[in-house]
Amino acid sequence: MVSPATLAVSGYRDEAVPNTFLRQDGATDHLAILLPGINYSCDLPLLYYPARLLVARGADVLRVEYAYNRRPDYAALSSAGQAEWLYADTAAACRAGLAQRAYRQVTLVGKSLGTLAMGHLLTAEPDLAGARAVWLTPLLRLDHLRAQIARWGGPSLFAIGTADPYYDAAALAEVQAATKGATVVIADADHGLEIPGDVVRSLQAMIEVVQALERFLS
Repeated sequence: MVSPATLAVSGYRDEAVPNTFLRQDGATDHLAILLPGINYSCDLPLLYYPARLLVARGADVLRVEYAYNRRPDYAALSSAGQAEWLYADTAAACRAGLAQRAYRQVTLVGKSLGTLAMGHLLTAEPDLAGARAVWLTPLLRLDHLRAQIARWGGPSLFAIGTADPYYDAAALAEVQAATKGATVVIADADHGLEIPGDVVRSLQAMIEVVQALERFLS
């Protein structure tokens, strides 16, 4: 059983960072942190089901619930300004999560924009150096993200579709080799890892990702 709570997290411009902390009622040494996409919340399948799996495996789960798509002031910033905001919020959230217990294992799960946060956190936050990373529809065409993944080089699982505009077979091979990571590539899947017009194949893709995550966590 888990008990939901909200952690006090002060991020960019000292604003509160929305979050839900799912705390195991019993002891645990595993923390998972979910970092969503700009238009893809923690309630949508690619993050909802991994969170359910992580809870079932005994982890505390911190859902970072920034909603920049509803912030005109975020949209008005330059790319550098948006990155500063994202990094400040996610670093503060991670520190707040890590302060809850003496964790020995940390798993980061990011979707799209969340993978940009992961690249920064894993290379800038010493407490996350030994984490594991789940990269869901990562922004592989961004050179600086691939460089961060390679520099960090830790245990990784990558999941992406061939119809995702950020999919690049050579880039995926590059980060897979740098991390000795596992990959799930879904034919015809878009940036939501769904196959447009085919609900059954989309559900099968979700099952494939969750099964890969279960193997990754074992």
